[in-house]
Amino acid sequence: MGASCTGSGLKTAHTLPATLTVPRDAPIGTVLYDTGGWIGNGQASARCRGWGSFWLSQGYANNMASTSLKYVYETGVPGIGIKVAWYNNAKQTPGSMNAGAFMTSPRSNIEIARDDYVPAQRWWIQLIKTGPMASGTFRISPIRIYYHDLLTNELEFSASQLVFQKQGCRLLEANMEVRLAKANLRDFSGPGSTARPHTFQIPLECDPELRVSYSLDAPLKASPSVVKNSDTRATARGVGMQLLREPGGMPVVFGEKVFHALLPSGQEAFVNIPLTARYYQYDTRLVPGTVEALVQLTLYYE
Repeated sequence: MGASCTGSGLKTAHTLPATLTVPRDAPIGTVLYDTGGWIGNGQASARCRGWGSFWLSQGYANNMASTSLKYVYETGVPGIGIKVAWYNNAKQTPGSMNAGAFMTSPRSNIEIARDDYVPAQRWWIQLIKTGPMASGTFRISPIRIYYHDLLTNELEFSASQLVFQKQGCRLLEANMEVRLAKANLRDFSGPGSTARPHTFQIPLECDPELRVSYSLDAPLKASPSVVKNSDTRATARGVGMQLLREPGGMPVVFGEKVFHALLPSGQEAFVNIPLTARYYQYDTRLVPGTVEALVQLTLYYE
């Protein structure tokens, strides 16, 4: 008798979310939806007998377009990919999808022994950002597990519509220019001295129900809180720019993430990030001239 498996199979139909609210600046690879554990119940059965080789075949039933991310495939919705893992042991519930077998297209085939099997119906599903996102319809191939010629485990997805909603803040001035008053050499007394503080605000328009944090950084730094004067366009030497957080006047630490506001539900909100800029002497020798400092703002949404 040739190799053959008999037994029973299970099918799970999973409905993906109809809406996703995503931070505007979410990077590629961001997990947008996660089952947060293994879904599905029960276990199938397979009794494999006969002579010859036996195979476990697993993966998407139809061809799925791959993305730049490992084990992540296109869903039919622009910019959103899917990643699925299967776990075949009903007696264990590991806390990570990495403990399972990731589903692939084309399918993978593994040689197995002539034996009895009870594959669990356990699936872990993630939707992941793969590029620019837009609303669309999920069109995802079913996933099927075969013990040789027996279909034991199946996962199906409905062709549902997804409405994509961006969430975050918008800079009301994309490229801000802050001008400080002129300073004289006599305004400085040595390294660490400061002059001409100027308070300003970075205006934002934000979506509701957001926890907003930010960080500031500079490509040229004289210290963790002082921007070094530009070497190309500015002519002054020995003096840079220091930023302070307001209220309180604490020096900004470049690269440090700082909580700013928790926005309530309801309408969009206008939010300001108050800062103070001032000249800062960082060298013993001062050369008069122009001062130019570049600072970059990064916003975080939670």
